Amino acid sequence: MTVIGVAGVTCGGKTTLSERLVHLIKAELKSAVVVNQDDFFLPKMDVARIWKQGDPSVLFYDYDSPKSVDAVRFADAVDRALLDNDIVVVDGNMLTEFPCIYEKLAKVLFITLDKETCRKRRVVRTDYDPADVPGYFDQIVWPAYQQHVEHAKKRADGKCVFLDGSKHPDDVLLQQILRELDRDLIRIRTDAISVEEATQFVTSPTNGAISLFIGTTRDNFRGKKVMQLEYEAYEEMAAKELHRLCHRIRAKHPSIDRIAIMHRLGVVPVTYASVVIATSSPHRQDAMAATQFAIDELKRTVPIFKKEVYEDGTTSWKENAECCRHSK
Repeated sequence: MTVIGVAGVTCGGKTTLSERLVHLIKAELKSAVVVNQDDFFLPKMDVARIWKQGDPSVLFYDYDSPKSVDAVRFADAVDRALLDNDIVVVDGNMLTEFPCIYEKLAKVLFITLDKETCRKRRVVRTDYDPADVPGYFDQIVWPAYQQHVEHAKKRADGKCVFLDGSKHPDDVLLQQILRELDRDLIRIRTDAISVEEATQFVTSPTNGAISLFIGTTRDNFRGKKVMQLEYEAYEEMAAKELHRLCHRIRAKHPSIDRIAIMHRLGVVPVTYASVVIATSSPHRQDAMAATQFAIDELKRTVPIFKKEVYEDGTTSWKENAECCRHSK
């Protein structure tokens, strides 16, 4: 599960770009939704008011300050959206100003405009409530944008991609960005699972650590000889739970970059792998902790069922992979 931010200048085309991203995502048979910052503005009575420069008879409502948004409710909405979607697109001019939102974003498409183009677009907008009054753009809107763009440019994490709002980015660029953001690899399959595929997926130049877990069938369990394991699952439900697990991993360990989780169904002979988990991060402590959390929670929450087949011909059904030999 991935969160993409569409931020930047007012009237720069954020909503249109967000809708295009969702269209491209759904064309790849993935689920996506937009969460809009503007849905979380505080009530008008709670928004800061500023006197107009040179005219104290006029008050501006400062909707271009992060303090005008209920950031906690905004962040909760993003988390809820992630439970049911592969990708969440977050639309808002101030995304880079909210730490609780910014930390969730894998990439930020930050739209820029020159002042006069922005002014011309803003003046024809009739859907603002309250409506713009003379002086609001120059005193509030534009200075706030300049502050936001400077903050974004100073960030050294590589998240922000700056796009000229006077031009429409082509779908090739947007598809490339989406491919770069595909940070979770989920595989549920009946044939052998590949440790190499998992490790290659999580390998990245920016990461200094990869933690790998392999669960294999062992030949004994509680004094009985095990011949093989057999796994069953409702694949769609299991895959959905694994995507949710990836989100929970990142919520608990924000530095995690990529996650690969693979689980085999059907017959898994002794010494063969039934589950492979790999995580990567800049530092080893986070990767190791995330991998441990991932296998513990997979066994606890993901609906995959296992049948143990013993040498004496008896069988036993259990949920998840407790009869595995674990290695890191």
